[in-house]
Amino acid sequence: MSVAQSHNPKSDSLDSSEQPLSQAQLQEWLAARPSDTEPAWAHWSATILSQFWQHVSQHTLETADDVEVRYVLFKQSQPSDKGWVVLSPGRIESYLKYQEIMLELAAQGYSVAAIDHRGQGFSERTSHHPQHGHIAHFDEFVRDFADFMLALKPHIGAAPCQLMAHSMGSAIGCLYMAHYPHPFKSAVLSAPMMGVQTKPWPEAIARGLIRIGHWLNQQFAGDKPRYFIGMRDYAEVSFDDNNLTHSPQRYQWFKAMYQHHPEIQLGGPTVQWLKQALQAMAELPEASQRIRIPVLLLQAGEDMIVSPQPQQVFMQLQAHPHSRLQRVPGSYHEVFMETDAIRGPAMAQAYEFLAQHIDSPPLDPSIQVPNRRRRSARKER
Repeated sequence: MSVAQSHNPKSDSLDSSEQPLSQAQLQEWLAARPSDTEPAWAHWSATILSQFWQHVSQHTLETADDVEVRYVLFKQSQPSDKGWVVLSPGRIESYLKYQEIMLELAAQGYSVAAIDHRGQGFSERTSHHPQHGHIAHFDEFVRDFADFMLALKPHIGAAPCQLMAHSMGSAIGCLYMAHYPHPFKSAVLSAPMMGVQTKPWPEAIARGLIRIGHWLNQQFAGDKPRYFIGMRDYAEVSFDDNNLTHSPQRYQWFKAMYQHHPEIQLGGPTVQWLKQALQAMAELPEASQRIRIPVLLLQAGEDMIVSPQPQQVFMQLQAHPHSRLQRVPGSYHEVFMETDAIRGPAMAQAYEFLAQHIDSPPLDPSIQVPNRRRRSARKER
C-alpha cells in the first residue's frame, strides 16, 4: 500500500452544548434504557439518547486533497484515566448510528470521537452522484483517518486511546495502524471487512466480474463512477428482509435516521469502490503482522455480508499474544446493532477488553512473531 504523509488538517466546531455532563447523569441515562424487545426503547432513543447527543460537538476537517470530512467528539467534563475511544464506522454509515455506543462509552468514563468517512455520512461526496458508494483509491480512506487522528491529537494529548471499528471501518483502521505511527493501546474490530460474501456467484467469478466491469467502465465512461451490476440508489428494506440485525427497534431507529437526514443516504458501491476494496482486503494479512497491539475481533456468527475465513487468517497472523477472535453466535453483520440477547454479551467482552488494555504497551518491534497461520495449517494436515 502506498501511503502518503498525513496532511495536518484544519477543524472547526459546528455546534455543541456547553453545559457539562457528570458521570452520574450519564450513568443515569444509560440505566434508564429499556430492553430492545420493549416498545419503550424507541421512546428512550428519541428522548434520552437524543438529549445526550446535544452534548456531542460536530467538526469538519479539510483533507490534503480538499475533501471536507466530518467528525464528532464527546469530551468528558472532568479528566478521566480511561482516556479516549475512537470509532471507525462501516460502509454507508454515519456517526449518527453510533449514538448508543457513544453513550455507553461515555458512561464508563471514556471520551469518544467518531468519523464520517469521505463519500458517506455528512462528509463530502467523491462522485458526481451523491448516492454512489465510491472511492478512487482506498488509500484515501486511510489518509483521511490519519488526518482525523492528527485533528484529535490536541484533545487526546498523552491520554490512553483505543479503537473500535466496524466492517469497512475495521479495514481502514487496520491499514492505518499498519502504516502510520498511532496512539492506540488496543483495537476492537466488529465483523471486519477482510473478505466479502459473493453469493450467488463463486468468489473467483465475482472477482472476474469486477475486473471486467472496471475495464468496461474505463472504456466507455472514463473516470466517471458507475454502479456495479445490480447496484442502485438507497432503497428502504423491510425489517423482515434485512440481513443486518435481529433487533426491530434498533433497525427502525437507524432507518428513521436516514429518512430524517436524507443527505446521508447512500446506495450501492461503484465498480471502482469494489475494485479498491478487493485490493485493500488483499493487503490485510500483511498488515496484520505489522499491528503490535492487542486486537479483539468480534466475528458475527450469521454474517451474510463479509466472509469469516479471511478474519481467521488475519488473527492467525496477529503479533500480540493477547489478540483473540471471539465468535458472536446468532449475530448478523452488525454486532453493535444486534438485539440485546446477542449484543449484550459481545459488548460486555468488548468493553472488558478495552478496560484491560488501557495501559497496555505495544509489542516490542524487535520481538520475532511466530507464524501461527503456518503452524495451524500443519496441524490441520
